[in-house]
Amino acid sequence: MRVPRIVAPTLGLSLVLSLACSGGASPAATERAGAAAPPSSAGAAIADAGRHVGRELTVMSRNLYLGADLGPVMAATTPEAFLGATTVVWAMVNRNSFHVRAEAVADEIAASRPELVGLQEAYLWRIQSPGDAIAGGTTPATEVVYDYVQELLDALRARSLHYRVAASVTLFDFEAPVATASPGVFDDVRLTDHGVVLAREDVPTASPEGHVYPTLLSVGVLGRQLPVPRGWATVLAKERGQWIRFVSTHLEAFDETVRTVQAGELVQALAGETRPVVVVGDLNSEPGTQGAAVLVDEGGFTDTWAALYPAAAGLTCCYLEDLTLPDTLETRIDYALFRGPFTPADAEVVGTAQVSGLWPSDHAGLVAELRIASPGAELQAAR
Repeated sequence: MRVPRIVAPTLGLSLVLSLACSGGASPAATERAGAAAPPSSAGAAIADAGRHVGRELTVMSRNLYLGADLGPVMAATTPEAFLGATTVVWAMVNRNSFHVRAEAVADEIAASRPELVGLQEAYLWRIQSPGDAIAGGTTPATEVVYDYVQELLDALRARSLHYRVAASVTLFDFEAPVATASPGVFDDVRLTDHGVVLAREDVPTASPEGHVYPTLLSVGVLGRQLPVPRGWATVLAKERGQWIRFVSTHLEAFDETVRTVQAGELVQALAGETRPVVVVGDLNSEPGTQGAAVLVDEGGFTDTWAALYPAAAGLTCCYLEDLTLPDTLETRIDYALFRGPFTPADAEVVGTAQVSGLWPSDHAGLVAELRIASPGAELQAAR
């Protein structure tokens, strides 16, 4: 997809925004999740042979945090303010270095070894140095500085844990100039958001899909309204001899109406799914409200944390923009939801301590264990 560029007045500042370039598609433009035929073992990524099968399916939801607050960039009304804001954002991303944070998140995963992990804000940061945007150039930044997914996979591999990307969706894609320490020299920095599902090496998966919600929030950037893609990634995974659908999503953060509609779109997309379903993600909704309420009330999902610990807060959000600063969590917006023959067995909030001087993310992570009935278990119990 060709990336549109917007040239701002006076300074010639340019920025890039693309919608779900390769991994995303509108649910209306792709096969609905429930319509997928049950995959055969031959279509799975890894064969069942030799697989260790536990009593529970362990899943994790982890918002990795892009690394800074983009609010001042979106709020800038002049090219000068825009350049100042992008420069501050890039400095904060480096201060909150994912090179450091990846190690902490890998330790979280190593502690619970979930079969499936849903990642939100799995960013790819690239740079062009010096950049050409200020001069009106159109060359995209390609030099990778932070690849959140690859760095996390590498950190896991260093711990003798092997995960793979089982599904993904490309979301927000934005490029802008930043000032450097050299007067008159500007770099171009590009950030690309992804929603990702990781699968442990021994978990067979099939039918990966990525979707962008049809309903999106538009934000104004230097006089131009631009949509902000949010979406979901999904894959079929084989657990205890049966296929389940696993979904990771990130609902809109800054508009209550939009996030509620997006949750309804997810419910509709999953309405025809007859297999057991697990949905994890950052719903940006407190329990019983907005997107969380839609998934529970209209989608028929059960909130694992609420089912296990109705009197416990289970806070997951959010630490300050600067992850070096002390802070406390205030609300619960990260979830593991299920529909089908599951019994919630355990849930744990992780990532609530600073490591090497940084919080692992501005969110805590959520790990959930779900006991799933084997095929025919109901019949055996009735005998």
